[in-house]
Amino acid sequence: MPEPLLSRPVTRRAVLVGGSLAGFAAFLAACGTSGTSNTPSEPAASSGPTPTAAPPTPKPTPSAELNFANWPLYIDTDDNDPTKHKTLEDFKAEYGTTVKYSEVINDNDEFFGTIKAPLQAGQDTGWDLIVLTDWMAGRLVRLQWLEKFDLGNVPNYVNNLQDGFKAPDWDPTNEYHAPWQAGMTGLGYDSAVTGELTSVNAFWDAKWKGKMTYLTEMRDTVGFALIKLGYSRQTFTLDQFDQAIAELRKAVDAKLVRAFTGNEYAESLVSGDVVLAMAWSGDIIQKQADKETLVFRIPDEGGNLWYDNMLIPKGAAHKYTAELMIDFVYRPVIAAQIEAWVNYICPVKGAKEELAKTAPDLANSELIFPSAATYAKVTGFRSTTEAEETHMNDAFAALIGA
Repeated sequence: MPEPLLSRPVTRRAVLVGGSLAGFAAFLAACGTSGTSNTPSEPAASSGPTPTAAPPTPKPTPSAELNFANWPLYIDTDDNDPTKHKTLEDFKAEYGTTVKYSEVINDNDEFFGTIKAPLQAGQDTGWDLIVLTDWMAGRLVRLQWLEKFDLGNVPNYVNNLQDGFKAPDWDPTNEYHAPWQAGMTGLGYDSAVTGELTSVNAFWDAKWKGKMTYLTEMRDTVGFALIKLGYSRQTFTLDQFDQAIAELRKAVDAKLVRAFTGNEYAESLVSGDVVLAMAWSGDIIQKQADKETLVFRIPDEGGNLWYDNMLIPKGAAHKYTAELMIDFVYRPVIAAQIEAWVNYICPVKGAKEELAKTAPDLANSELIFPSAATYAKVTGFRSTTEAEETHMNDAFAALIGA
């Protein structure tokens, strides 16, 4: 049998809540494509008089501070001082900006609730840069509550964004989002107890009754039920969604499911209270340091792929400096610096080559730079209309007792 995907422990892992991927095409290659320079090309020679160029528009001055909201443990961090982040220190050294970095996002809907009122009122949320999952980013685009990037201020983003992350259906011009990290959802299990698990059907196996957890993220959990029924997460109908809810209801009524959880399932796997979980790749790899028999595997029938995005809320006080930060982390050397600590999937061209200079084992990791074969095994959850989203959220909330 092939080696389980992502079965090797790697140092330092982020702990975060995953979402879904709407309109995300499969990568044709890993994140290893060389990055491109943002230096303008030499203009072609021409005959006739030389036109008089208009004086360039002066760039704004970077702000003294930048308010940045992100998920916990989702940026390079000093192992001896969790308040220190070299990437942010490097940004300040170059631009003079103090980044007020806050790990305040633990759930997409929960954080949305904290910014909804000011956005509705046309007011500044207090954040200049936020990181949210693709489906929530799509909602904010639809509500017109995000600032459009000035692409002239983010040349590294324009040049170095991996092709597979470009043009989701909710932002086809790539002017409202810049991917931060991506991840996968699949089987997380204690191989010492379960043996090798390869199929999504394991989530309905009575053998693991009371020792198995599902996720509170609707798109992950319903996505596995859709796959079990033979439906596509990218093209399913509302009737097929309802069938998936019914399939999950069977497992709930049979008391197969111990609980619907966020990433606390990882601690339960370590303690032994749980032996099988719908899991996010980074959580399992992190916990292998505590229990080496834990395994993450994409089911044979397919897994879920999602990504989180840097977004600028409408009315942000320091929009230009937020664009500078986006462009800064899209430099391959800075992206590699972040990946060396976070170890999630990299969206930046050239980062693999940079990381190979200092950590070749990480540069070859399927966690950070998945192969085309791995990408072929994972898909995203299609975009939804407001009416569909309301129907789905209500049905899922009833299922989990929320």
